[in-house]
Amino acid sequence: MHIRLLLFFTERVIPFFIATTYLYFCSIILIEVIRRYVFGDASPWGEMTARYAFVYLTYVAASEAIRHGKHIRIDVLPKKLGRPWATILRIYNEFLLILLAGFVIFFSLKIMKIQISFDIVMPAADVNMAFAQAALPLGWTLILLRLIQNWIQPVVAKIETKDGDLNG
Repeated sequence: MHIRLLLFFTERVIPFFIATTYLYFCSIILIEVIRRYVFGDASPWGEMTARYAFVYLTYVAASEAIRHGKHIRIDVLPKKLGRPWATILRIYNEFLLILLAGFVIFFSLKIMKIQISFDIVMPAADVNMAFAQAALPLGWTLILLRLIQNWIQPVVAKIETKDGDLNG
């Protein structure tokens, strides 16, 4: 049951969130440009919410890029090294990424705690700044989950292949 929920979240909810956030971001920017240049008026909250929607979009889409292996990486050295050294380098790289994710999650949660305790709000909206800051721990937690998912998927595929061979 938990696997199905995770798959539903991975396959449906995250892509829907990315598409919806992108649509919101583009719509608000278009509306604000029209308001500014046609009507001579613009709302400060529109630009601010579009900015934070873009931040959320960036982190959630980064986790999707890691899931599909489409993130930016330097692969000259692994290609020049042999297969065992390339694997060791990949493990080292992902270990460093896990450490970075841990640091970002830990310290961004500390910042959010301060923002909540002192009731720091966004300048143009009466919303706590911790809501905008939540993009960091959310995005990096998703990145961490994607890294774990990338490690588990080959193992599951190998197990399923062995089961298929036994039953086939």
